[in-house]
Amino acid sequence: MRGGKRKGAGRKKKPDHLRRELVTIRLPRWMITQLKNNGEIGYLIEELLAKKGSLKPPDDYDFNS
Repeated sequence: MRGGKRKGAGRKKKPDHLRRELVTIRLPRWMITQLKNNGEIGYLIEELLAKKGSLKPPDDYDFNS
């Protein structure tokens, strides 16, 4: 069997509370430049808020996803 849809194949869907949503924010240009130099902006902001910020992530949150 090659290709095509197979039962159980593919990435498992994340629970609704762990899915990413688009949020638009305005930041000063200097902040954006530094964030871009350090990697993907969305992932950097998420990491800063979840690991070092005052937000408590859910128990099933995976910091490596």
